[in-house]
Amino acid sequence: MGVIQRQTISGTFYSYVGVIIGFVSLAVLSPKIFSTEQIGLTQILIATSSILAQIGGLGFNNVTNRLFPYFRDRESGHNGFLSLGLLVTIAGFLISALIIIIYLPTFEEANKARSALLSDYAYYIPVLLGMTMFFSLLDNFCKVLFNAVLGTFLREVLLRLINLGLIILFLLDVITFRGYILYFVISQAIPALIIIIYLIREGEFRLTGFKNFIDRPLVNEIIKLSFYGILAGLSGIAITNIDKYMVNSIDGLSDAGIYSIAVYFATIILIPARSLGKISVPIIAEAWKKNDVSEINHIYSRSSINQYLIGLLIMAGIFCNLKNIFEFLPAEYINGKLVIIIFSITNIVNVSTGVSQYILGTSYLYRYQTYLMLLLIILVIITNTIMIPIWGMTGAALASLLSMSVYTFLTVLMLWKKYKLWPFSLLHLKATVVAVAIFFISSLIPPMSLYIDVVVRSLVITILFLTAVLVLKLSDEGSEILRKILRVIRRD
Repeated sequence: MGVIQRQTISGTFYSYVGVIIGFVSLAVLSPKIFSTEQIGLTQILIATSSILAQIGGLGFNNVTNRLFPYFRDRESGHNGFLSLGLLVTIAGFLISALIIIIYLPTFEEANKARSALLSDYAYYIPVLLGMTMFFSLLDNFCKVLFNAVLGTFLREVLLRLINLGLIILFLLDVITFRGYILYFVISQAIPALIIIIYLIREGEFRLTGFKNFIDRPLVNEIIKLSFYGILAGLSGIAITNIDKYMVNSIDGLSDAGIYSIAVYFATIILIPARSLGKISVPIIAEAWKKNDVSEINHIYSRSSINQYLIGLLIMAGIFCNLKNIFEFLPAEYINGKLVIIIFSITNIVNVSTGVSQYILGTSYLYRYQTYLMLLLIILVIITNTIMIPIWGMTGAALASLLSMSVYTFLTVLMLWKKYKLWPFSLLHLKATVVAVAIFFISSLIPPMSLYIDVVVRSLVITILFLTAVLVLKLSDEGSEILRKILRVIRRD
């Protein structure tokens, strides 16, 4: 757990630095500078390219997660694994780009009435697609080389700093909105270029041959993994992107912009889970290779309680500061209040099972995860289609909650049935009671001026929650870190 703990802490730190930068740019500046349609445009462009990248990538990330331990050999350039990945990615991009270019006129025409701005900038989609695909390949390659932090820093911190700079340039009339979108798109290529430089410096960017290593059984396994990877990748991205796309399609780009801002606040809950998941994948895959189920069960149970504790702390902070959040935003954003609440609950359900999806996805039963994720994407589409026309963006949030709850329950059930792996314990119940109690205590704090209220309310919640973690021994890892911090403070 040493590597997992260190890189999770580093990745989470960079992610929360990114949250601060993102808060300034997306929640404070953007609503005051851009229209809701303009905010919706950048979110839909990214969401569309992310969805298409799951098809264009031809499921190769699934191959990386599952099979790289068998290719791993630094001396031989990992038996040409990077060469294979680049060939698959280039082929997938060319096929996807051709299809997009053919379909683009129809897409532009379909969006002219409800989302005219999206029609005007739709030609950026294939460019963003290529950048997304190559970054995903290289970031995943770094991850299986046990460096999950670099990609997190580049995506969460560097890109957001660049975007903040572009927003300021637009605010100062140095660039037009068209220029902002152009530079925003170009900036998406920077993380992939930096990873290439890093891999070259580390001696890992080696384009060697792979034909002599890959035999017929391995080819068949790669093809199966790629097929299931496409379906799994589509479903994985569905919960975070299809709802935005469908809100735009049904209610328009303005509601999509408001919805995206609301979802941003709730997504903060997922940040530690994403950092933990990235570094856990190669370690879990190695454990499956050795059939070390006890190590997997240890990672599973500890990841579950630790993610749940952090998620509850963040959710309590969000709920207690809801009034303050909307003080930062223009009046029309109040329509996203229920979205924040519902999506926060959705994300708590998601993180409560720790690295369950990565365990199932790297096991010999990876195809079952694909079936479950295919069910997820079907549920997302059906529930959004039913609920958005009735309740608008709140319906989209409810659809996500329902879909994620079903998917999470079935994933946990599958791991228990097949491997007798179980994440939950009495600690989860204690943590829930603590979080509810702290929420009610903090709600008794009288209102103050905006910035003072945010600081005081957040500090009270944090101190009470961390004290409970120590006293009730809710997390071994969390208690150890807190004790180290306290020892450092006492020395000073």
